[in-house]
Formats: sequence, C-alpha cells, structure tokens
Amino acid sequence: MTLQMDQGGSPPLARERLKDLVVFEYRALVVRRLGVTAEWRVLEWTADAACRDRAAATPPVCHRCPVVAECLAAAIATDDGAEWRGGLSRSDREHLWQGLERTYREVRDFELMRLDVGGLVRRSSGAGTGGFNEQSGSPA
Repeated sequence: MTLQMDQGGSPPLARERLKDLVVFEYRALVVRRLGVTAEWRVLEWTADAACRDRAAATPPVCHRCPVVAECLAAAIATDDGAEWRGGLSRSDREHLWQGLERTYREVRDFELMRLDVGGLVRRSSGAGTGGFNEQSGSPA
C-alpha cells in the first residue's frame, strides 16, 4: 500500500484526527476567550501535579493538588476522557464545558450586536437623519 502525500510532502491527516484538532482548537479558543487560566498550555505545571506518578487521578489526590486550576483548564480544552481531572469528574467537566460554551456564545453574540449597533450609529450620525443615542441604546 502506498501512502499518498500532500503537496508539502506530508501524509494527509486522518479524518478523525482532523476532527480532534478542530475540537481542540475550538475548546482552546473558548477557554482563552473567557479568560480561564492560560498556564495549562505550558506543560511545566504537569511536573507539580499530585497525580503525576499515579495511574489515575482520584478526588482525594485532586483535592491536595497544587495545579488543580491548570489541570482543569487543560482537561476542558482537550476534552480529556479521564474520570477525574482538575478536581472534577468527567460528567462535571462536561457540565462545566456546556456552561462555558453557552457563556462564550452569549459574549460573542453581544460583541457582534455591539458591532452592528456601532455601524448603525456611524451611519445614522453621518447621514444626519434621526440619530441614535449610544448611551441609552435608543433613537435620539
């Protein structure tokens, strides 16, 4: 069997691997955009993890871990399948992710709405007809 190469000389990404990368990038974007700790991207914190020499993390181990925040952010961003990470169970992390994603979408929608209103303000103030009071959000 011959392996097809892309134009750059690399083998093509498997569809599942590509999907995983897209999911990771989206989750990382949400975590970053909401201002969740960014230290999880720098892997030095893993040396301080209480579970580093264990087969799996457990609630008591997570409770005494000095890098629980970084671990939780990494587990959420990477959609870690482990039962315990960052002091939360897999189901609790999924519930937290749903809340983060909902908040991200609301913030994004609010920012888009502000851009739309800002464009209306500029257009209406430039046309000199009517106007828009940016403070109150209502017509002048």
